[in-house]
Amino acid sequence: MLKEFIIGMGALAIAGSAMAQTAATPEALCPDGEIVTVRFNELTPGGTYDGFKAAAAANQKYYRDRGINGNVQLVGRVMVRDPATGTWSFSPKDVSTAHVNPPMGRGNPNDPDWKAFVAQYDSNSKMSAQRSVCYAPSIDETATITAEIKKFEQVWADKAAAGDAAGLGALLDDSYVSYGKAKPETKADLLASTADPKKRPASVKISDVTVKVDGSFAFAQGVWSEVGRDGKTKNLFFLDIWKQGRDGTWKALMSQVSDIPK
Repeated sequence: MLKEFIIGMGALAIAGSAMAQTAATPEALCPDGEIVTVRFNELTPGGTYDGFKAAAAANQKYYRDRGINGNVQLVGRVMVRDPATGTWSFSPKDVSTAHVNPPMGRGNPNDPDWKAFVAQYDSNSKMSAQRSVCYAPSIDETATITAEIKKFEQVWADKAAAGDAAGLGALLDDSYVSYGKAKPETKADLLASTADPKKRPASVKISDVTVKVDGSFAFAQGVWSEVGRDGKTKNLFFLDIWKQGRDGTWKALMSQVSDIPK
């Protein structure tokens, strides 16, 4: 959802015919897209960014307490660029929220809880602009990502068999951990065993690999078959969770492995 919002922000284009459309509700006007309400606020002389964030949290809690769970709120500080130096900094007073899939018309302005978070906003900021935008679905890159993750899984197997700890390490996030053995295995643990000729397998084959993509996450599962130095074969079922970073690279965050009964 958040990835679709970011892509939409950079590629907004509304056709002339669409501008002429009318509907009774935002949801009816934007049936296949994602509605995002973007607000820009200016901190008041006594207001703070932390106070503004607290108001947004109270706003979100208002909906959660009433069983409304499909919306997401982003809270941030406006960034500005110094034209003389080219450096970036945060504006000392400009802040913003982006309300993804806002519950249009499902709040009660007369509810004391509603008035409470509005008062928090008002005591910390004053709204300077608001727009509700219908973002088209993001470009579907599922096939490309699926192929890329499958390639990484094969590279993982090849590096493990070759004892290439550095090559394997490039695929793993620093927080990587694997579960399913006697104890959880960290990135450092896995790379150490990969580099140890006595511990690494003689050969590795992966099969039946499938990938499910969900935004910036990918879930790969399959069968890992390794032949040990003693000639014995071990078959494992694996599930790897991959995360795409801001720079577009994918890193494995976590694995779950289990023995496949003979």
